[in-house]
This record gives sequence, structure tokens and C-alpha cells, in this order.
Amino acid sequence: MANRQIARSLSALISGALITLSLAPFSFWPLAIIATAILFTALQQQSIKHSFWLGWFFGLGLFGTGASWVYVSIHEFGYTSIYLAAFLTFLFCGGLAFCCAITWALYAWLLKKNNVIFNSTHSITLAMQSVNSQQLILFAAVWVCGEWMRSWLLTGFPWLFIGYSQTESLLAGWAPIIGVYGISFIICISGAAISHLFFLRQGIRTHRTLLTAVVLCWFIATPLKHVQWTLPAGEPQQVSMVQANISQHDKWRREYRQPTLALYKELSEPYWESSDLIIWPEAAIPIYYQQANSFLDQMDSLASQYQTALLTGIPSRDTHSNKSYNSIVTVGNANGVYRKQNLVPFGEYIPFGDLLGNVLAFFKLPLSTMQAGNTQQAPLTIQQFESKPLICYEIVYPGLAAKAAAVSDVLITVSNDSWFGGSIGPLQHLQMAQMRALENGRYVLRSTGSGVSAIINPAGKIVARSEQFEQTVLTDEFNLMQQNTPWTAFAYFLTPLLCCAPLIFQIYSKFNKFR
Repeated sequence: MANRQIARSLSALISGALITLSLAPFSFWPLAIIATAILFTALQQQSIKHSFWLGWFFGLGLFGTGASWVYVSIHEFGYTSIYLAAFLTFLFCGGLAFCCAITWALYAWLLKKNNVIFNSTHSITLAMQSVNSQQLILFAAVWVCGEWMRSWLLTGFPWLFIGYSQTESLLAGWAPIIGVYGISFIICISGAAISHLFFLRQGIRTHRTLLTAVVLCWFIATPLKHVQWTLPAGEPQQVSMVQANISQHDKWRREYRQPTLALYKELSEPYWESSDLIIWPEAAIPIYYQQANSFLDQMDSLASQYQTALLTGIPSRDTHSNKSYNSIVTVGNANGVYRKQNLVPFGEYIPFGDLLGNVLAFFKLPLSTMQAGNTQQAPLTIQQFESKPLICYEIVYPGLAAKAAAVSDVLITVSNDSWFGGSIGPLQHLQMAQMRALENGRYVLRSTGSGVSAIINPAGKIVARSEQFEQTVLTDEFNLMQQNTPWTAFAYFLTPLLCCAPLIFQIYSKFNKFR
């Protein structure tokens, strides 16, 4: 029996790791379905306790392979030893894995199974005989509920959603309608159904209606790719995005401030006349907004002279409260300031700061003092169009991006992925920006300090991109888009609710029986 539990734990661990391989930069998308099939099989007839630990091993496999790039930030830029950085990375990934543990413990509790652990392939087959359509749907619902929970818990870590595996694959056509959450649901129910049919072939007859619906979801996705939910408005615009590739080690050093400003000015010089918009990345100006007035006035004069607009990342400080913000400001033919709303846990803010802040201070790790901006900020006015920008991590929030797209003609995001070096993190980040373009039917202009900068069209295709760790200016055309996709209009909040509806109904039924 112990050997069987070890085997299940190992399969759960592998399942999590396979999801990472289904995402960028590997993009072996069929592995996403295989991963869900493996986990569904492992969870059969498990007690709440065993499901909890299977969920934890699954989460460890997922985050240990897919989010371990935080090691680069902790070791290389946090200046910690290899051993301490490895330990803190394990704590980070292991802590996130508990979200998965709780999710699958809830799944076991809702199934109300006996605490029986089967010990052979034949026993798994017997377990599959008790599986009904409700259980297949519940598996997908719990999975999506877990992903949705990670999008807001402690301001959220909405990373490694399984739906991202389809950004450039078969189910991409569903993105403007049901978004990444809905695609995750289809993948999960497909994997669970495949697992069930593998062990019990007559399941085709008993689940005919459900399986037909699942198959139709895959077939309909292809023609859906050709539906144009949004339309271009006006003439194409020219954008130039400056990628200065300044080392993160030097970026904030006092002696590099003036050379940094001079470099951005120099790289932009050839593009003032030809560009409608020039974008500098997150925190391109390494001094507070209030200290950069003279330099910004120079840039305003240049931009106005050529009838163009400059958008740049810069930290800012409220002179009354002394609070610091990660901001975007505009000069030239543009107007507005934006302050980042969703901060990076442990990067820009410390959850449970009174407790964990003291712990991190003990390890002599740098602590951030950033504050979250107002949730009701107006979009920036740029030339004759509007855009509510997203700073770095904010592009990974499906709901936040949909709200921004609803008041934007184009989605603009600035980032600084140099924190993660040559790891897979920046490429995962780029893939999520592609999904935001798909979901909202908008061009996404992604300007980064060290790459990958990209222009992504409403179909989620990258039409121009830079290489990482290269000093360059990425310039190309984009279109302003009008009208909203169903996702932008209402599905960004309705889809998670519908996906989680079976879970909500099951919880209600369970508690209703206790009365």
C-alpha cells in the first residue's frame, strides 16, 4: 500500500512538471491533456488526507519546474548564497503548492468517497466504474477554481494556468469568448475523460452526451479562430519601443543615472519623426518622478516638436504620504499618469509584512516599500486614442487586463524581466501577453528593458519581437481596435463563475444535507 501511495505521489509530481513542458518556451501542448489525465487517475478513491498530499506533490512539480526562476532573483539580484537562495526558492514553490493541496483536498471531500486506497491496476479500473459525468465535470471545476483562487489570494500569483498551453494551438479560438479559464476547463475535462476511457472503454456509452460536448469544443475551436470580434479603426500607428538592456546590477546605482538617461535619449533620437508613439520600459528612468522634472521637460519639448508621444516607466512618490509607486508617465502628445495596482508578492510588497518582513530582514534580503495605485485610474490619452496601461506583472491578470481593454484602443504593457535572467520566466510572461491579446481582440505593445519586447496582434500572433539581452529599438505598425470581445464585455467574470458553478452546487448540496 505504501508503494502504491509513493507511485501516486510520483505521478502527481510528474503531472505538475508536464504542465510546465506544455507552456512556453517548450509548448508541447498535448502534454497539458496528459497531465490532467494522470492527476485524475491518481486522485481516484483517495481520502481527503491523501488527496491533500497528492495535490501538494502536484503543486511542487508545477511550481518547482515552472516558477523556480525566482532563484535567479533571489541569488543573483538579492545577493544571497546559493544554498540560501535554493532554500528560499523551495519555500516559495512549496508554499504555492499548498494552494493545490487545499484544492484537491476539497475535491476529495466533495466526492464523499470512502477512505479506500486501491492497490492495483485492476482496482483503478474498478474505481473508474463508479465515475460519473458529474465527477468529470467536478474535476474540471475544481481545477479552474484553484487557478482562479491563485489570481487573487494575497494579490495573486496567476502564473502557469494550463489554458496558456493553447495560446497558439487548437483551442485558441475560444479565447475571445471564454478566456484562459474556459480553455483550462476544456483541457481538464478532456484529460479526465481520456483517463476514464482508457481504463473503462464502455464509458463511451455511459457518458455519450458529455463526451460529445467535449469533442465539439475541440472541433468548433478551429472555425472560431476566423471570427473577427473586433475591428481596426483609423490609420495604422507607428510605435518604437526602446530596449536599452541595462544591467540590473547597475540600473539603480547613482553613478549610472545620467548615462542611463543619456542612452535612452540617444536610442530614441532616430525615431521621433517617424513614430506616433515611443515607449520606454518599466522604471526606465531610475529616479523618482519628482526628481526628473528637468529631464522630462526636455523629452516633452522633443516629443512635442515632432508631434509624437513618449510613454515611460518611472518610480513616483506621493509628497504628502511619502508612499512610493511603480508608475508610467507621458509627455509630448499624450496626457496622464498611471500607478501600478497589482503588486508582485515578495517583490514589490511583503504579504503579512509585520511577520515576514522581520524574517526577510533577518536573512538580509532587500525589502520593497511600493504601494498599490488606485483601482479607478483613468486611461492615458495618447495622440487621438486611449490606453489604460499595465505594468509588468499586471498583464498576467485576466480580469484586470479585460477591464483595461474595455477602455483602451490598444493594450500597452511595460516590463523589466531582467530580474529573471536567461530563465524561462520572461518567455512565460510573453505567452501570457499573447493570451491577453487573444482574449480582448487588441494589439498588445510589450516594451521591456532587456527583452522580450514584442508587438502582438489581436489573433495572439507576434508580428515583431526583439531578442533578449540585446540593445535595440523595436519599431513597427499597429492598429487601434474598436468593439469588445465577449470576454472583454462580460465573460472575464462570468466564465470563472460558470466554471466553478458545479463546485458551488456541490458544496451547497453537501451542507444542505447536514441540516
